[in-house]
Amino acid sequence: MLADTTHGAKELPLLRQNLRLMTASPDEDGEPRWQIFDPLSNKFFFLSRTGFYLFREWRHAKTDEELLASVEGRGLDIDPHELDFFIRFLEINHLIEAHTKNELARLQQEVVKRQQHALMWLLHNYLFIKIPLVRPDLILSRCFSRIKFLFRLRLHWVAFLLGVLGLVMVLRQWDTYTHTLQNFFDVSSIIYYVGALVVVKTAHELGHAFVAKRYGCRVSSMGLAFLLMTPILYTDTTDAWRLRSRFQRLSIVTAGVRVEIYIACVATFLWGIVPDSGFRSVLFFVATTSWISSLLINTSPFMRFDGYYALSDFLGMENLQPRSFLVGKWFLREHLFGFGFAPPEPLNRKKCLLMVSYAWATWVYRFFLFIGIAVLVYYFAFKLLGIVLFLVEILWFLVLPIIKEIGVWFKLRKDMTINRTSIVTLGFGILIVGALLIPWQGQISAPAVATFERHQTFYPSEPAKVVNWQVVPDQKVKQGQLLILLESAEVEQDIHLTQVKLDALQTQWQRASSGASSSDEQLTLQTQLSREQSRLQSLLERRERLVIQAPFNGDIGENLSLKKGDYVNEKMPLATLYDAQSGIVKAYIDSRSVSRLKIGSEASFIGNDGTPLHTQLVVEKVLPTAITHLNYPGLSSVYGGPIAAQKMQDQIIPDTSIYEVILSFKGKSPITRQQYGRVDLSVEPTSFLVNGLRYIYGIFIRESGF
Repeated sequence: MLADTTHGAKELPLLRQNLRLMTASPDEDGEPRWQIFDPLSNKFFFLSRTGFYLFREWRHAKTDEELLASVEGRGLDIDPHELDFFIRFLEINHLIEAHTKNELARLQQEVVKRQQHALMWLLHNYLFIKIPLVRPDLILSRCFSRIKFLFRLRLHWVAFLLGVLGLVMVLRQWDTYTHTLQNFFDVSSIIYYVGALVVVKTAHELGHAFVAKRYGCRVSSMGLAFLLMTPILYTDTTDAWRLRSRFQRLSIVTAGVRVEIYIACVATFLWGIVPDSGFRSVLFFVATTSWISSLLINTSPFMRFDGYYALSDFLGMENLQPRSFLVGKWFLREHLFGFGFAPPEPLNRKKCLLMVSYAWATWVYRFFLFIGIAVLVYYFAFKLLGIVLFLVEILWFLVLPIIKEIGVWFKLRKDMTINRTSIVTLGFGILIVGALLIPWQGQISAPAVATFERHQTFYPSEPAKVVNWQVVPDQKVKQGQLLILLESAEVEQDIHLTQVKLDALQTQWQRASSGASSSDEQLTLQTQLSREQSRLQSLLERRERLVIQAPFNGDIGENLSLKKGDYVNEKMPLATLYDAQSGIVKAYIDSRSVSRLKIGSEASFIGNDGTPLHTQLVVEKVLPTAITHLNYPGLSSVYGGPIAAQKMQDQIIPDTSIYEVILSFKGKSPITRQQYGRVDLSVEPTSFLVNGLRYIYGIFIRESGF
């Protein structure tokens, strides 16, 4: 706050005595800059030329008029409003001393505003929480004096050489390398893994710390951070901002990733030379999974990890993300409504394109990231907590920012005018709303099979030889007519041996019955006779199953070209028999389409080969309950079909609820064989919005059961 003097001038507040003014690296446009270092908050604040002179002359002036006059003596003409803005900047960042009651009251008000309920704090910070544990600067300085010779040895070239050799060995043992994870889930491997992960992540953070010490920077703290409740280490290298060299700052930022790459190279080499063991599995994990996941996280420029700060240093643009977000929102509003507002900061075309592209890419990345996080916390937490965290993730991090931006548009409605940009936006808005609300979808396409109600494929019951083959393509057959006679040499031999054994037992039984044997011997013979008779009956049934007869009147469809003396096995489809009058089509639809389907409506079938059936179909009925298993393997994803399913206990189980639709032919059935394809069904027209709401409602009903 400024105090009024007797002459109308305002007294300047006092700057804190422990602030340090230092020369900083030029900005992205090459303009000179300076920075203020606040040791209490461990923060750096960049100053332009105007801010630099205001800060430097501050201690030599008591009032705002004296300060402005002093700066004007340096050749700068500063508007009083710029001074007010600079003072507000000092107040917000607590760079001035507080002595008066008004100043103390202002600080107390800020403290009250920043106080949050524990639940609100957790809501804002549960994705990433930092807990400082140690202040390692003194220990790091002592250790660095002993290891600084390592920076002169160029050990990274050794690591890269080992990595190349390791890659060659991996390529030579590729099958073994890709199957290493199969031996990972045992106690010893997990212990090795935890130890290796701790060592790798500790080395990552020490890489940041020692490179910072190499360039004379202070490491204020090291500690533990929780990323999605997963503990990771972190190192505070804020002091790197004092460095004017962009290369040095970039070296500090990328040090952790480089250390992990070196470790991964060495681990790959060691994996190629150590014998199979739990330790080898850990080396595999360090060289692949841990390495890749670390790179994906740390090198991502869209989250505030190493990759973001590296990109910021490389471009020479501090606070890249918040600045880009402001420019991205400004660009969006201008291209939606054509306000004609000035950008948040001076921009040339190249810089504008860069910042807008980065902002929008970050929003898209975060959109999918937060959805992924929401799904993860839903499935990995118990159900009630999972639902709460899922809603928090979606509402707080996705829906709320969109609502806030729309709120800004609403506040700016007075500045909206009818111009070319707003007309185009209005037109696109009407098209989008129309596409969502107008019921466009009056037809759906569903996977289907053209088949027969009476249809059978004949398989041998066991490996056998063809004795009689009476299958003729497109032949009409009568019920009970012999089609194929097979013979199994094993079955015939077992029948012969069993019959011989039965004859011998019958002879012994006749002798025993005459009284020449004891009752125990007779009981034993009776048991053996019963067992062999049962065996013979079973063998005769196996022989009977090798006689294939027509179970109904029909036509021969697909068949193998076999002759007498050929051998077949139980996996060979010998022939198919179908009743030409029983042709039907079965289609499979999801639960959302059941209520929209019209019974009696016409439909058409197109085979997977693109050939349509020229006879129209009529929807007869929809089965009232979802199918429990799929009877047609060719429709399932297990065999390359369109219906997502899994094979369990010799049955194909759909992943979602699907319903079977029965369709009949309006005329004569045109099919002569079973055929897979799709059916175009007429349904009650609905809009995309209604379909989406139904889908969300269905998910809500499905997941609301505890």
